Amino acid sequence: MKRLCLGTFLTILKNLRKPNTKQVTLMSMILKSVKYDEKFIKDDYQGAFISGRINLTNYDEIISCDKSKLIVYFKNNVDEYFSVDNQKLIIVAIREVLKEDDSIGMLDQIGFEDEGYTKQDILYSQIFPFPAFIANVYYFCVVNRQNNIYQKEIKEITRDYIETLRPLIDDIQLETKTVHVHSKVQSTLETKDFDEVFTEVKTQPISIPNNNHLKFYCLNVSSSRIDYSKLKSFIGKNIGRYIYSRAYRNKYTLRSDLGDLTLSALRAYKKRVKDEPTTNHFNEIMLYSFLECVLGAPKIFSKMELQDKSGTYESKTSGIHILTMKKNNLPFNQLVLGATDTINTLKDAVDKAFGQIEHINESITDELKFIDDTILNEEFDQETNKSLEEIILPCKDSGLSKPENAFGIFLGYTPEVDSNVINEEFKANLIDKLKKDIVEIEPYITNQINSLGLQNHSFYVYVLPFNDALMDSKEIIKEALEV
Repeated sequence: MKRLCLGTFLTILKNLRKPNTKQVTLMSMILKSVKYDEKFIKDDYQGAFISGRINLTNYDEIISCDKSKLIVYFKNNVDEYFSVDNQKLIIVAIREVLKEDDSIGMLDQIGFEDEGYTKQDILYSQIFPFPAFIANVYYFCVVNRQNNIYQKEIKEITRDYIETLRPLIDDIQLETKTVHVHSKVQSTLETKDFDEVFTEVKTQPISIPNNNHLKFYCLNVSSSRIDYSKLKSFIGKNIGRYIYSRAYRNKYTLRSDLGDLTLSALRAYKKRVKDEPTTNHFNEIMLYSFLECVLGAPKIFSKMELQDKSGTYESKTSGIHILTMKKNNLPFNQLVLGATDTINTLKDAVDKAFGQIEHINESITDELKFIDDTILNEEFDQETNKSLEEIILPCKDSGLSKPENAFGIFLGYTPEVDSNVINEEFKANLIDKLKKDIVEIEPYITNQINSLGLQNHSFYVYVLPFNDALMDSKEIIKEALEV
Protein backbone atom coordinates (compact mmCIF):
# COMPACT_ATOMS: atom_id res chain seq x y z
CA MET A 1 0.00 0.00 0.00
CA LYS A 2 1.45 3.36 -1.06
CA ARG A 3 2.36 6.08 1.41
CA LEU A 4 3.04 9.79 0.94
CA CYS A 5 6.50 10.57 2.32
CA LEU A 6 9.67 12.33 1.20
CA GLY A 7 10.93 9.27 -0.69
CA THR A 8 7.63 8.93 -2.57
CA PHE A 9 7.60 12.64 -3.40
CA LEU A 10 11.21 12.69 -4.67
CA THR A 11 10.74 9.45 -6.62
CA ILE A 12 7.77 10.88 -8.51
CA LEU A 13 9.65 14.08 -9.32
CA LYS A 14 12.88 12.36 -10.42
CA ASN A 15 10.97 10.12 -12.84
CA LEU A 16 9.15 13.05 -14.46
CA ARG A 17 12.00 15.54 -14.85
CA LYS A 18 12.90 16.76 -18.33
CA PRO A 19 15.29 14.42 -20.22
CA ASN A 20 18.17 16.91 -20.18
CA THR A 21 17.93 17.48 -16.41
CA LYS A 22 20.37 15.66 -14.15
CA GLN A 23 18.75 13.97 -11.18
CA VAL A 24 21.38 15.32 -8.79
CA THR A 25 20.66 18.89 -9.94
CA LEU A 26 16.91 18.58 -9.40
CA MET A 27 17.26 16.91 -6.00
CA SER A 28 19.79 19.55 -4.87
CA MET A 29 17.46 22.33 -5.88
CA ILE A 30 14.59 20.85 -3.87
CA LEU A 31 16.55 19.93 -0.74
CA LYS A 32 18.26 23.31 -0.41
CA SER A 33 15.02 25.28 -0.80
CA VAL A 34 15.14 26.46 2.83
CA LYS A 35 18.75 26.01 3.91
CA TYR A 36 22.01 24.91 2.35
CA ASP A 37 23.89 21.80 3.46
CA GLU A 38 26.80 20.45 1.43
CA LYS A 39 25.38 16.92 1.90
CA PHE A 40 22.33 17.92 -0.16
CA ILE A 41 24.37 17.99 -3.37
CA LYS A 42 25.85 14.51 -2.86
CA ASP A 43 24.39 11.75 -5.01
CA ASP A 44 24.57 9.04 -2.34
CA TYR A 45 22.94 11.23 0.31
CA GLN A 46 20.11 12.11 -2.07
CA GLY A 47 19.70 8.40 -2.85
CA ALA A 48 19.24 7.66 0.85
CA PHE A 49 16.33 10.10 0.98
CA ILE A 50 14.77 8.77 -2.22
CA SER A 51 14.95 5.13 -1.07
CA GLY A 52 13.71 5.89 2.44
CA ARG A 53 16.87 4.81 4.26
CA ILE A 54 17.11 8.09 6.21
CA ASN A 55 14.97 10.99 7.43
CA LEU A 56 15.60 14.64 6.69
CA THR A 57 16.57 15.77 10.19
CA ASN A 58 17.55 19.08 11.82
CA TYR A 59 15.43 20.94 9.30
CA ASP A 60 13.38 23.16 11.60
CA GLU A 61 14.04 26.10 9.27
CA ILE A 62 11.21 24.89 7.03
CA ILE A 63 8.68 25.35 9.83
CA SER A 64 9.69 28.96 10.50
CA CYS A 65 10.39 29.98 6.90
CA ASP A 66 8.32 32.53 4.97
CA LYS A 67 5.92 30.20 3.14
CA SER A 68 5.23 32.66 0.33
CA LYS A 69 8.98 32.76 -0.35
CA LEU A 70 9.05 28.96 -0.36
CA ILE A 71 6.40 28.97 -3.11
CA VAL A 72 8.37 31.60 -5.03
CA TYR A 73 11.48 29.44 -4.69
CA PHE A 74 9.76 26.41 -6.20
CA LYS A 75 8.34 28.58 -8.98
CA ASN A 76 11.71 30.12 -9.86
CA ASN A 77 13.98 27.11 -9.31
CA VAL A 78 12.00 23.87 -9.70
CA ASP A 79 9.19 24.49 -12.23
CA GLU A 80 11.55 24.65 -15.16
CA TYR A 81 12.56 21.00 -14.76
CA PHE A 82 9.09 19.71 -15.74
CA SER A 83 6.96 20.00 -18.84
CA VAL A 84 3.37 21.18 -18.42
CA ASP A 85 2.01 17.65 -18.95
CA ASN A 86 4.43 16.25 -16.39
CA GLN A 87 3.46 18.93 -13.87
CA LYS A 88 -0.08 17.63 -14.23
CA LEU A 89 1.13 14.04 -13.94
CA ILE A 90 2.99 14.85 -10.71
CA ILE A 91 -0.27 16.15 -9.24
CA VAL A 92 -2.14 13.04 -10.47
CA ALA A 93 0.48 10.67 -9.04
CA ILE A 94 0.45 12.33 -5.62
CA ARG A 95 -3.34 12.31 -5.63
CA GLU A 96 -3.39 8.59 -6.44
CA VAL A 97 -0.93 7.89 -3.62
CA LEU A 98 -3.16 9.83 -1.25
CA LYS A 99 -6.14 7.67 -2.26
CA GLU A 100 -4.30 4.58 -1.02
CA ASP A 101 -2.73 6.20 2.03
CA ASP A 102 -5.26 5.41 4.76
CA SER A 103 -2.88 6.71 7.43
CA ILE A 104 -3.89 10.23 6.34
CA GLY A 105 -7.42 11.37 7.23
CA MET A 106 -9.64 13.11 4.71
CA LEU A 107 -9.51 16.38 6.66
CA ASP A 108 -5.79 16.21 7.44
CA GLN A 109 -3.81 19.18 6.13
CA ILE A 110 -1.25 18.41 3.42
CA GLY A 111 1.12 21.32 3.91
CA PHE A 112 0.98 24.82 5.35
CA GLU A 113 -1.90 26.51 3.48
CA ASP A 114 -5.02 27.19 5.54
CA GLU A 115 -7.38 26.50 2.65
CA GLY A 116 -7.43 24.08 -0.27
CA TYR A 117 -4.89 21.52 0.92
CA THR A 118 -6.70 18.91 2.97
CA LYS A 119 -6.53 15.39 1.59
CA GLN A 120 -10.16 15.79 0.58
CA ASP A 121 -9.42 19.05 -1.27
CA ILE A 122 -6.61 17.44 -3.26
CA LEU A 123 -8.64 14.34 -4.15
CA TYR A 124 -11.60 16.30 -5.48
CA SER A 125 -10.08 19.48 -6.91
CA GLN A 126 -9.27 19.83 -10.60
CA ILE A 127 -7.44 23.17 -10.66
CA PHE A 128 -4.03 23.43 -8.97
CA PRO A 129 -1.31 26.12 -8.80
CA PHE A 130 1.69 23.84 -9.39
CA PRO A 131 4.40 25.73 -7.40
CA ALA A 132 2.13 26.05 -4.36
CA PHE A 133 1.04 22.42 -4.66
CA ILE A 134 4.53 20.92 -4.64
CA ALA A 135 5.71 23.38 -1.94
CA ASN A 136 2.85 22.27 0.32
CA VAL A 137 3.39 18.55 -0.34
CA TYR A 138 7.14 18.88 0.22
CA TYR A 139 6.51 20.69 3.51
CA PHE A 140 4.11 17.95 4.62
CA CYS A 141 6.55 15.17 3.75
CA VAL A 142 9.42 16.82 5.62
CA VAL A 143 7.52 18.01 8.69
CA ASN A 144 4.78 15.43 9.18
CA ARG A 145 6.13 12.08 7.96
CA GLN A 146 8.89 9.66 8.99
CA ASN A 147 10.65 8.75 5.78
CA ASN A 148 12.65 5.73 7.00
CA ILE A 149 9.63 3.57 7.88
CA TYR A 150 8.30 3.49 4.31
CA GLN A 151 11.10 1.85 2.30
CA LYS A 152 8.82 -0.96 1.10
CA GLU A 153 6.03 1.46 0.08
CA ILE A 154 8.43 3.75 -1.79
CA LYS A 155 9.51 0.82 -3.99
CA GLU A 156 5.94 0.66 -5.34
CA ILE A 157 6.44 4.06 -7.03
CA THR A 158 8.00 2.90 -10.30
CA ARG A 159 8.24 4.71 -13.61
CA ASP A 160 5.84 2.18 -15.15
CA TYR A 161 3.28 2.81 -12.39
CA ILE A 162 3.50 6.57 -12.88
CA GLU A 163 3.08 6.25 -16.66
CA THR A 164 -0.12 4.21 -16.23
CA LEU A 165 -1.62 7.37 -14.68
CA ARG A 166 -0.88 9.63 -17.66
CA PRO A 167 -4.40 9.40 -19.16
CA LEU A 168 -5.69 11.07 -15.98
CA ILE A 169 -3.85 14.36 -16.64
CA ASP A 170 -6.82 15.56 -18.69
CA ASP A 171 -8.66 15.91 -15.37
CA ILE A 172 -6.11 18.46 -14.13
CA GLN A 173 -5.83 22.16 -14.92
CA LEU A 174 -2.93 24.35 -13.86
CA GLU A 175 -4.13 27.55 -12.24
CA THR A 176 -3.14 30.80 -13.94
CA LYS A 177 -5.65 33.24 -12.45
CA THR A 178 -4.70 36.37 -10.55
CA VAL A 179 -6.33 37.13 -7.22
CA HIS A 180 -6.09 40.15 -4.95
CA VAL A 181 -4.62 39.68 -1.49
CA HIS A 182 -4.41 42.10 1.41
CA SER A 183 -1.30 44.23 1.30
CA LYS A 184 1.18 44.50 4.15
CA VAL A 185 0.66 48.24 3.72
CA GLN A 186 -2.52 49.21 5.54
CA SER A 187 -5.36 51.05 3.77
CA THR A 188 -6.31 54.44 5.14
CA LEU A 189 -10.01 54.53 4.17
CA GLU A 190 -13.02 52.59 5.49
CA THR A 191 -14.74 50.59 2.74
CA LYS A 192 -18.13 50.74 4.47
CA ASP A 193 -18.08 54.55 4.32
CA PHE A 194 -17.37 54.36 0.59
CA ASP A 195 -20.20 51.86 0.00
CA GLU A 196 -22.71 54.21 1.61
CA VAL A 197 -21.93 56.87 -1.00
CA PHE A 198 -21.08 55.09 -4.27
CA THR A 199 -23.08 52.39 -6.07
CA GLU A 200 -21.55 50.29 -8.84
CA VAL A 201 -23.59 50.31 -12.05
CA LYS A 202 -21.57 48.08 -14.37
CA THR A 203 -18.10 46.63 -14.93
CA GLN A 204 -16.63 46.17 -18.41
CA PRO A 205 -13.32 44.44 -19.17
CA ILE A 206 -10.82 46.40 -21.26
CA SER A 207 -9.46 44.59 -24.31
CA ILE A 208 -5.87 44.24 -23.08
CA PRO A 209 -4.11 41.09 -21.82
CA ASN A 210 -3.16 42.06 -18.24
CA ASN A 211 -5.41 42.62 -15.22
CA ASN A 212 -7.85 45.45 -15.82
CA HIS A 213 -11.35 46.76 -15.34
CA LEU A 214 -13.55 49.67 -16.35
CA LYS A 215 -16.16 50.44 -13.69
CA PHE A 216 -19.04 52.92 -13.76
CA TYR A 217 -20.48 54.17 -10.46
CA CYS A 218 -23.33 56.44 -9.47
CA LEU A 219 -24.37 58.55 -6.48
CA ASN A 220 -27.87 58.79 -5.02
CA VAL A 221 -30.56 60.44 -7.11
CA SER A 222 -33.08 62.90 -5.66
CA SER A 223 -35.64 65.20 -7.33
CA SER A 224 -34.46 64.06 -10.76
CA ARG A 225 -30.90 65.18 -10.03
CA ILE A 226 -27.72 63.47 -8.91
CA ASP A 227 -27.46 64.16 -5.16
CA TYR A 228 -24.06 65.21 -3.80
CA SER A 229 -24.89 65.47 -0.09
CA LYS A 230 -23.34 62.14 0.96
CA LEU A 231 -20.33 62.76 -1.28
CA LYS A 232 -19.64 66.10 0.41
CA SER A 233 -19.84 64.46 3.83
CA PHE A 234 -17.50 61.67 2.67
CA ILE A 235 -14.90 64.19 1.46
CA GLY A 236 -15.10 66.24 4.65
CA LYS A 237 -14.76 63.16 6.83
CA ASN A 238 -11.73 61.80 4.96
CA ILE A 239 -9.80 64.92 3.99
CA GLY A 240 -7.20 64.23 6.69
CA ARG A 241 -6.65 60.71 5.39
CA TYR A 242 -6.09 62.09 1.89
CA ILE A 243 -3.77 64.96 2.84
CA TYR A 244 -1.62 63.48 5.55
CA SER A 245 0.74 60.53 5.75
CA ARG A 246 0.15 57.66 8.14
CA ALA A 247 3.00 58.89 10.35
CA TYR A 248 1.45 62.34 10.69
CA ARG A 249 -2.01 60.94 11.45
CA ASN A 250 -0.54 58.55 14.02
CA LYS A 251 0.64 61.54 16.05
CA TYR A 252 -2.98 62.61 16.43
CA THR A 253 -4.13 59.08 17.20
CA LEU A 254 -1.58 58.69 19.98
CA ARG A 255 -2.59 62.03 21.48
CA SER A 256 -6.32 61.28 21.08
CA ASP A 257 -6.64 64.50 19.08
CA LEU A 258 -8.51 63.02 16.12
CA GLY A 259 -10.96 65.91 16.17
CA ASP A 260 -8.07 68.29 15.55
CA LEU A 261 -6.86 66.23 12.59
CA THR A 262 -9.75 67.33 10.36
CA LEU A 263 -9.31 70.96 11.41
CA SER A 264 -5.59 70.77 10.68
CA ALA A 265 -6.32 69.13 7.32
CA LEU A 266 -8.78 71.87 6.36
CA ARG A 267 -6.22 74.52 7.18
CA ALA A 268 -3.59 72.68 5.13
CA TYR A 269 -5.99 72.37 2.20
CA LYS A 270 -6.96 76.06 2.32
CA LYS A 271 -3.29 76.99 2.34
CA ARG A 272 -2.67 74.76 -0.68
CA VAL A 273 -5.57 76.36 -2.56
CA LYS A 274 -4.27 79.83 -1.69
CA ASP A 275 -0.74 78.96 -2.82
CA GLU A 276 -1.88 77.20 -5.99
CA PRO A 277 -5.38 78.50 -6.84
CA THR A 278 -5.51 76.59 -10.14
CA THR A 279 -5.28 73.23 -8.37
CA ASN A 280 -8.54 71.41 -7.60
CA HIS A 281 -8.05 68.21 -5.62
CA PHE A 282 -11.53 66.81 -6.20
CA ASN A 283 -10.38 64.39 -8.92
CA GLU A 284 -7.43 63.20 -6.85
CA ILE A 285 -9.59 62.57 -3.76
CA MET A 286 -11.98 60.53 -5.90
CA LEU A 287 -9.12 58.52 -7.44
CA TYR A 288 -7.63 57.89 -3.99
CA SER A 289 -11.02 56.69 -2.72
CA PHE A 290 -11.65 54.29 -5.61
CA LEU A 291 -8.14 52.83 -5.61
CA GLU A 292 -8.25 52.13 -1.87
CA CYS A 293 -11.86 51.00 -1.50
CA VAL A 294 -12.54 49.25 -4.84
CA LEU A 295 -9.15 48.10 -6.09
CA GLY A 296 -7.80 47.45 -2.59
CA ALA A 297 -4.58 49.36 -3.34
CA PRO A 298 -3.40 51.40 -0.32
CA LYS A 299 -1.90 54.79 -1.03
CA ILE A 300 1.80 55.50 -0.87
CA PHE A 301 1.35 59.18 -1.72
CA SER A 302 -1.74 61.26 -2.40
CA LYS A 303 -1.44 64.17 -4.83
CA MET A 304 -1.35 66.60 -1.90
CA GLU A 305 1.56 64.72 -0.30
CA LEU A 306 3.38 64.74 -3.65
CA GLN A 307 2.88 68.49 -3.97
CA ASP A 308 4.25 69.00 -0.47
CA LYS A 309 7.45 67.36 -1.70
CA SER A 310 7.82 69.80 -4.57
CA GLY A 311 11.46 70.74 -4.84
CA THR A 312 12.42 67.11 -4.24
CA TYR A 313 10.74 65.92 -7.42
CA GLU A 314 7.71 67.27 -9.30
CA SER A 315 5.66 64.11 -9.77
CA LYS A 316 3.36 63.93 -12.79
CA THR A 317 0.92 61.52 -11.15
CA SER A 318 -2.38 62.14 -9.35
CA GLY A 319 -1.41 59.69 -6.62
CA ILE A 320 0.68 56.57 -6.13
CA HIS A 321 -0.73 53.33 -4.70
CA ILE A 322 0.48 49.75 -4.17
CA LEU A 323 -1.56 46.69 -5.20
CA THR A 324 -0.67 43.20 -3.94
CA MET A 325 -1.89 40.10 -5.77
CA LYS A 326 -1.15 36.43 -6.34
CA LYS A 327 -0.80 34.66 -9.66
CA ASN A 328 -0.36 30.90 -9.66
CA ASN A 329 -0.45 31.40 -5.90
CA LEU A 330 2.74 33.44 -6.10
CA PRO A 331 2.83 37.01 -4.72
CA PHE A 332 3.48 39.94 -7.00
CA ASN A 333 2.84 43.67 -6.73
CA GLN A 334 1.86 46.57 -8.92
CA LEU A 335 2.72 50.21 -8.44
CA VAL A 336 -0.48 52.01 -9.49
CA LEU A 337 0.16 55.51 -10.88
CA GLY A 338 -2.86 57.81 -11.03
CA ALA A 339 -4.35 60.02 -13.73
CA THR A 340 -7.63 61.94 -13.53
CA ASP A 341 -9.98 64.37 -15.22
CA THR A 342 -13.53 65.64 -14.80
CA ILE A 343 -15.05 67.46 -17.76
CA ASN A 344 -18.42 67.49 -19.45
CA THR A 345 -17.87 64.93 -22.22
CA LEU A 346 -16.52 61.47 -21.45
CA LYS A 347 -14.22 61.28 -24.47
CA ASP A 348 -12.62 64.60 -23.50
CA ALA A 349 -12.06 63.27 -19.99
CA VAL A 350 -10.41 60.16 -21.43
CA ASP A 351 -8.22 62.27 -23.72
CA LYS A 352 -7.01 64.51 -20.89
CA ALA A 353 -6.34 61.60 -18.53
CA PHE A 354 -4.33 59.76 -21.18
CA GLY A 355 -2.43 62.95 -21.93
CA GLN A 356 -1.37 62.86 -18.28
CA ILE A 357 -0.48 59.16 -18.55
CA GLU A 358 1.74 59.97 -21.53
CA HIS A 359 3.64 62.51 -19.38
CA ILE A 360 3.89 59.99 -16.51
CA ASN A 361 5.26 57.33 -18.84
CA GLU A 362 7.82 59.74 -20.29
CA SER A 363 9.16 60.45 -16.80
CA ILE A 364 8.67 56.95 -15.35
CA THR A 365 12.36 56.51 -14.46
CA ASP A 366 12.30 59.66 -12.35
CA GLU A 367 8.97 58.69 -10.76
CA LEU A 368 10.34 55.31 -9.66
CA LYS A 369 13.62 56.78 -8.42
CA PHE A 370 11.66 59.31 -6.36
CA ILE A 371 9.69 56.50 -4.70
CA ASP A 372 12.81 54.40 -4.05
CA ASP A 373 14.66 57.38 -2.55
CA THR A 374 11.71 58.25 -0.30
CA ILE A 375 11.62 54.71 1.08
CA LEU A 376 15.39 54.60 1.57
CA ASN A 377 15.18 57.91 3.45
CA GLU A 378 12.59 56.30 5.76
CA GLU A 379 10.04 59.08 5.33
CA PHE A 380 7.07 56.87 6.25
CA ASP A 381 6.14 55.53 9.67
CA GLN A 382 8.32 52.59 10.70
CA GLU A 383 5.79 49.83 9.93
CA THR A 384 4.82 51.24 6.53
CA ASN A 385 8.43 51.90 5.56
CA LYS A 386 9.41 48.31 6.37
CA SER A 387 6.49 46.91 4.34
CA LEU A 388 7.19 49.17 1.37
CA GLU A 389 10.88 48.33 1.42
CA GLU A 390 10.07 44.60 1.24
CA ILE A 391 7.66 45.18 -1.66
CA ILE A 392 9.31 47.90 -3.73
CA LEU A 393 12.97 47.22 -2.93
CA PRO A 394 13.01 43.42 -2.49
CA CYS A 395 16.21 41.66 -1.47
CA LYS A 396 17.91 39.53 -4.13
CA ASP A 397 17.33 36.33 -2.16
CA SER A 398 13.64 37.02 -1.53
CA GLY A 399 12.57 35.55 -4.89
CA LEU A 400 10.35 38.61 -5.45
CA SER A 401 10.60 41.08 -8.31
CA LYS A 402 10.16 44.83 -8.19
CA PRO A 403 6.52 45.87 -8.73
CA GLU A 404 5.08 46.14 -12.21
CA ASN A 405 3.83 49.57 -13.28
CA ALA A 406 0.06 49.97 -13.65
CA PHE A 407 -2.34 52.90 -14.05
CA GLY A 408 -5.39 53.95 -12.08
CA ILE A 409 -7.77 56.46 -13.67
CA PHE A 410 -10.72 58.48 -12.35
CA LEU A 411 -13.02 60.17 -14.88
CA GLY A 412 -15.99 62.44 -14.23
CA TYR A 413 -18.44 63.54 -16.93
CA THR A 414 -21.96 64.79 -17.68
CA PRO A 415 -24.20 62.13 -19.26
CA GLU A 416 -26.98 63.46 -21.47
CA VAL A 417 -30.13 62.50 -19.57
CA ASP A 418 -33.43 64.42 -19.56
CA SER A 419 -34.12 65.72 -16.04
CA ASN A 420 -37.65 66.93 -16.85
CA VAL A 421 -39.19 63.65 -15.68
CA ILE A 422 -40.17 62.16 -12.34
CA ASN A 423 -37.37 60.98 -10.09
CA GLU A 424 -37.76 57.22 -10.70
CA GLU A 425 -37.82 57.69 -14.45
CA PHE A 426 -34.76 59.92 -14.32
CA LYS A 427 -32.90 57.34 -12.23
CA ALA A 428 -33.81 54.52 -14.64
CA ASN A 429 -32.80 56.60 -17.65
CA LEU A 430 -29.52 57.55 -15.99
CA ILE A 431 -28.61 53.94 -15.28
CA ASP A 432 -29.50 52.93 -18.83
CA LYS A 433 -27.34 55.76 -20.18
CA LEU A 434 -24.37 54.73 -18.02
CA LYS A 435 -24.66 51.11 -19.19
CA LYS A 436 -24.68 52.29 -22.79
CA ASP A 437 -21.77 54.69 -22.28
CA ILE A 438 -19.51 52.08 -20.69
CA VAL A 439 -19.89 49.81 -23.73
CA GLU A 440 -19.21 52.68 -26.14
CA ILE A 441 -16.20 54.14 -24.32
CA GLU A 442 -14.31 50.85 -23.79
CA PRO A 443 -12.99 50.59 -27.40
CA TYR A 444 -11.94 54.25 -27.22
CA ILE A 445 -9.99 53.63 -23.99
CA THR A 446 -8.43 50.49 -25.50
CA ASN A 447 -7.34 52.50 -28.54
CA GLN A 448 -5.73 55.14 -26.30
CA ILE A 449 -3.82 52.44 -24.42
CA ASN A 450 -2.61 50.83 -27.65
CA SER A 451 -1.64 54.16 -29.21
CA LEU A 452 0.70 54.81 -26.26
CA GLY A 453 2.14 51.30 -26.51
CA LEU A 454 0.95 50.46 -22.98
CA GLN A 455 -1.18 47.44 -23.79
CA ASN A 456 0.99 45.19 -21.61
CA HIS A 457 0.25 47.27 -18.51
CA SER A 458 -2.74 46.98 -16.20
CA PHE A 459 -5.39 49.71 -16.22
CA TYR A 460 -8.07 50.27 -13.58
CA VAL A 461 -10.60 52.89 -14.65
CA TYR A 462 -13.42 54.40 -12.55
CA VAL A 463 -16.12 56.70 -13.95
CA LEU A 464 -18.66 58.84 -12.09
CA PRO A 465 -21.48 60.93 -13.63
CA PHE A 466 -22.42 64.48 -12.58
CA ASN A 467 -25.24 66.90 -13.35
CA ASP A 468 -22.66 69.40 -14.62
CA ALA A 469 -19.25 67.80 -14.28
CA LEU A 470 -16.99 70.81 -14.79
CA MET A 471 -18.94 73.14 -12.53
CA ASP A 472 -20.05 70.62 -9.90
CA SER A 473 -16.62 69.12 -9.24
CA LYS A 474 -15.42 72.57 -8.13
CA GLU A 475 -18.51 73.32 -6.07
CA ILE A 476 -18.62 69.94 -4.33
CA ILE A 477 -15.18 70.24 -2.78
CA LYS A 478 -15.71 73.94 -2.06
CA GLU A 479 -18.88 73.21 -0.11
CA ALA A 480 -17.49 70.02 1.50
CA LEU A 481 -14.47 71.82 2.90
CA GLU A 482 -15.90 75.36 3.09
CA VAL A 483 -13.03 76.81 1.09
